[in-house]
Amino acid sequence: MVFLIHHIRKIVYASAFLWGLFLYCFVSFTIGSQQLQLIRLTEYFALTAISLLYIAVLASPLYSAFPRLPYKPIYIRSRRSIGLSAFSFALIHASLAFFGLLGGFQGLAYLDASYLKAITFSFTALVILTCMAATSFDIMVKKLGTRWKLLHRLVYIAAVLITFHALLLGTHFANLSQTIPKIFFALLSLLLFLESLRFDKFLREKFNFAPTFGLSSLLVIGLLVYSSFYFRSSSGETSSTSLGAHAQHVQIAQQSAQQQSSPLPNLPGLTGDRNKRFTVSLTTSENPTPEEPVTMHFKVYDASTGNPVTVFLRPYQEAYHLIIVDQKLGYFSHLHPQQKNGEFVITTTLPVESTYHLYSDFQPLGAIDQQIATSLTLGDKTNDKPNLTPDKNLTKTFGDYSVTLTSPTPLSASKMSVGQQKLKFTVKDAKSGQPVTDIKPYLGAFGHLVMINSKTYDYLHVHPTSTTPPPPNANGGPDIEFIPIGIYGPFKEGVYQAYFQFNHSGKINLATFVVNVEK
Repeated sequence: MVFLIHHIRKIVYASAFLWGLFLYCFVSFTIGSQQLQLIRLTEYFALTAISLLYIAVLASPLYSAFPRLPYKPIYIRSRRSIGLSAFSFALIHASLAFFGLLGGFQGLAYLDASYLKAITFSFTALVILTCMAATSFDIMVKKLGTRWKLLHRLVYIAAVLITFHALLLGTHFANLSQTIPKIFFALLSLLLFLESLRFDKFLREKFNFAPTFGLSSLLVIGLLVYSSFYFRSSSGETSSTSLGAHAQHVQIAQQSAQQQSSPLPNLPGLTGDRNKRFTVSLTTSENPTPEEPVTMHFKVYDASTGNPVTVFLRPYQEAYHLIIVDQKLGYFSHLHPQQKNGEFVITTTLPVESTYHLYSDFQPLGAIDQQIATSLTLGDKTNDKPNLTPDKNLTKTFGDYSVTLTSPTPLSASKMSVGQQKLKFTVKDAKSGQPVTDIKPYLGAFGHLVMINSKTYDYLHVHPTSTTPPPPNANGGPDIEFIPIGIYGPFKEGVYQAYFQFNHSGKINLATFVVNVEK
């Protein structure tokens, strides 16, 4: 026993190292895809970090409630090493998720408020754990004296922040009726109950309270009973309870489909499970340069499982739509990578040095339309920002065509999000002023519209109101209408660059407008 007490910290460190090595080797040897390996390691290190942190926090309330439990000296002495191990796994998890999956600081521009809030929670928790790790050595404990315990009580704040982060972003917490969330809440309930017993004991000793079973314990038990009934009733429903980051987004899309004042059409891209989410990995040739061919490889993965996805629908004739714009939003390209050996591949050239924003638009079998952003930097001119002013004249000439944009005034982000506002483009001959009535179908529609926020680079693929694909030889025009829908969440206000494409005279024509969208 003495030997174990003396060496328990070394044993914990060695065990943590071997466990991390085992996870790495297991993932490396059992999973072939590097992207999937990254996803799995991120998940496993997160679960390990939370588990170790829980074990470290549990020690004090457990032995306070049950002082006669065995192995108390060993457990109490090992707490610091367990906490340091939890910090190590949390740091690895954060690094893999932020720099590996998110793509570093550039990826922050593509996150909505829910994701940014979740990342803020986790970053704050990581800062707290870093401070605790730096003061967990004996020399720091001696220097801090009684202040050391006060500092390390911040672990409870870190634990709360980590819980919120997991509920908002954790893959395993997208459905609270699954096994891992049930275990998580059961263990959390145990910890809260033990802490309430310890708090009641403190009150009795400090203030000589008469009740042997304190008020805080009753409150916690009541909360736990209510929660158990809540989650039991939720798990029995067809639609499972979810506190994931996309829960609000799904609700908005569902509200859109149920609008009485403005019924939405049955758009092809909205047929499928709206809860499914996906990730995309991008690889290119080394050091791509302007005006030189660059080959891009895109792989799609199921975000909940990390499994590669290879079966896609073609609601607009192509399985994969790739939209590329430069940092100033002056360059626009609409491409269609082709599927080869489980990935989508395209070779193209990019004109100038810039950070290019790449928007992947696809629909996996069984899911709704997915819109995922990545970026690719060429050269050093990466900080050029667009300087766009909303167009006052909404009739503009583009080559042989005069195009007029008609929309409600003002455009409202909240109304657009739920399909209550439409945008109409009218195409005429620039010389004669006659309406163009022989616009041909392009990708299963008479026109396509993309809108990009000039500040946040949010991407909107705006669907045409006509849901029935026209025959290849059909004629359309001069009016082509589009209906914005907030599939993944409310639209943001701001200045948008709108790219309208239509097929006439055997070529794809592009008309661009700058519009302002208010709240």
